[in-house]
Amino acid sequence: MATSTRIAQRYATAIMSIANDNNTTENIRKDFTLIVDSLNASDELRALFNSPVVKYLHKISICKEVFEGKVSTLMIQFLEMLAEKRRESVFLEISAAFTELYNQQNNLVPVQVVSAIELSAELSASLIKAIAEKTGKTVLPVFSVDPAIKGGLIITIADTMIDASVRHQLNKLQVELSGSYSVTM
Repeated sequence: MATSTRIAQRYATAIMSIANDNNTTENIRKDFTLIVDSLNASDELRALFNSPVVKYLHKISICKEVFEGKVSTLMIQFLEMLAEKRRESVFLEISAAFTELYNQQNNLVPVQVVSAIELSAELSASLIKAIAEKTGKTVLPVFSVDPAIKGGLIITIADTMIDASVRHQLNKLQVELSGSYSVTM
């Protein structure tokens, strides 16, 4: 897996560099989003991307048929190159690596906030403002509700998790009292 991650990082860096040179970074980001959404929506397309049996020329033909006119010429050329090099199976990892580079370049930070109940608009805005001030970056928030956390919040900023949920506190208390850890709460 480390090898495919390294490969994905190299391809993402390369297309980011080309996109920066051509001032098309935003278009390429949108292209990645459209293709990832298409792959997630279509088992057949995802199977095509991942199949080592399907000839690369056939993959290129199908990619052109599906995406031409919907994504930039640069992205079509990128897909062709991935197919020729037999790297299309790491497209999702390349997309994730590109998104990470894009976020760094544009001073953006993804934030996931999980709460037991839906947060009010005022509390959400206040939380996002505090995170933005703390990180010095523009926050890309995703809010979700999970009643299983019983109360409090679980905040994930990039790759850092802050678990201030009641469930976590109860688990910690249980460990202290019994000397064992249980996830059954």
